[in-house]
Amino acid sequence: MAQIGVDLGSYTFDASAKTITFSGVTIQSIEQIKPIVNGERAVVIFNPAESGKFGSLSNNVLTLDFDTTSYADTDALYICIKEEAKEPFSVDAFGRSRVSELTTLIDIKHLYDKQPLLVDEVLNGTATSVHSTSTSSVEMSTVASGDYAIRQTKQRLNYQNGKSQLILQTFSGLDHEANVTKRIGYFSSSSTAPYTASLDGIFLQSDGTNYSINVYREGTQVFSVNQSSWNLDTMDGNGASGINIDFSKSQILAYDFEWLGVGGIRFAFVIDNKFYYFHKTKNSNVNADVYMASPNQPLRWEIRQTGTGSGNLKTICSTVSSEGAINQVGRVLSANTGTTALTASSSSNTYACIGIRLKAANLDTVVSLLDYAILATTSDNYLFEIIYNPTVAGTFTYSDVNDSSVQIATGATANTVTGGTVIFSSYGTGATGGGGGPGGQGAGSVAQSSIDNAIRLGAELDGTRDEIVLTVTPLTNGLDVYTSINWRELI
Repeated sequence: MAQIGVDLGSYTFDASAKTITFSGVTIQSIEQIKPIVNGERAVVIFNPAESGKFGSLSNNVLTLDFDTTSYADTDALYICIKEEAKEPFSVDAFGRSRVSELTTLIDIKHLYDKQPLLVDEVLNGTATSVHSTSTSSVEMSTVASGDYAIRQTKQRLNYQNGKSQLILQTFSGLDHEANVTKRIGYFSSSSTAPYTASLDGIFLQSDGTNYSINVYREGTQVFSVNQSSWNLDTMDGNGASGINIDFSKSQILAYDFEWLGVGGIRFAFVIDNKFYYFHKTKNSNVNADVYMASPNQPLRWEIRQTGTGSGNLKTICSTVSSEGAINQVGRVLSANTGTTALTASSSSNTYACIGIRLKAANLDTVVSLLDYAILATTSDNYLFEIIYNPTVAGTFTYSDVNDSSVQIATGATANTVTGGTVIFSSYGTGATGGGGGPGGQGAGSVAQSSIDNAIRLGAELDGTRDEIVLTVTPLTNGLDVYTSINWRELI
């Protein structure tokens, strides 16, 4: 094996096959190869400018048009490769200089549990998912054909046009196992088991034979590129970095994208505090349509088994960031309980005032609750709570809000509340004074507050939507209240 130029790589010449195989350098296009001279015979064997001396390039192997079958494999060749500029981490997906400011959209760690308020999970067959505090990870395992384990964030993460989206995910155990497919990425599927239809988004895959990066649009495969064809670095020891990626070990996968429907995607591994980009996709001026139907996707991890054997995949941390501040350009909308008071008749009960959830067809909308107001027109003090996924008794019917991605339900006395997770609470005072309020109770008392929480509306894998319900518990019997809520929708 002889060397190319100075510290650029090496080659192997197979004269009878008329091929030159390059190692230690990734050649993305044949235009990088300058004319090649057989020094032993003083003959130009490759020159795009000469008839009969061109060739073809595939997977770092140049097949020559020129007949070299009478030459020797040991002939010294003079080869010059124009090295492609390395993909710099100093610029984002839009080519802008990176600065330290990132807006974190979600942060998933597994220090104490499996993050059940943020991540949904589906297990089929004998598949398991086990949290470990000692390794701060969740290990998904399969042992039989038909087993699968899927973990997916309930929230979709908003992409803002014109800004680079940066995603990092850490994991171990993505190495090949017979009859097992493993995926890690930023993607979604249909809400019907086995959750393989209508794939949309970006993921890294191990299928037992090949490692590949994949991009899907509503079930249509837009890109699927095996490791041997990664166009910046094959990461098998023969690429520009010389790194041989070991998927049995822990890895940091990083990828950034510009969407606008037709932007590019870049993939990297972070090793020794450096980003090594290994593949980039080009979409503008290449494809006729968008490369994924929605840029607002969940984080997802999955493992599936289709035959004998077993498989394991360990997920550690993940984060999604917008490179720059998120401008609050989404629409702000409001709902209220109208002109009829809710009578919270018993201090032994908690009552639903207003509920909010996403429309089934709008799960990729990000909704941030902004603030609420509650007006008490009786003299009763009360406890006010915002509860995530409670059980509401009676008929609590959600109806579409026009020109919105959400549905709203308004409560009645029969809609008592149990269970759920309280994500906000405060106390309010009833009406005071005399003569001015309904029933002679005096002036109404209005309580208002803003809301800021990482827990937002989302949905489980099977399409079950999260509900956030504003509730009151009277401290004395007979409270009458009116309630309103404001929210922002980012699409």
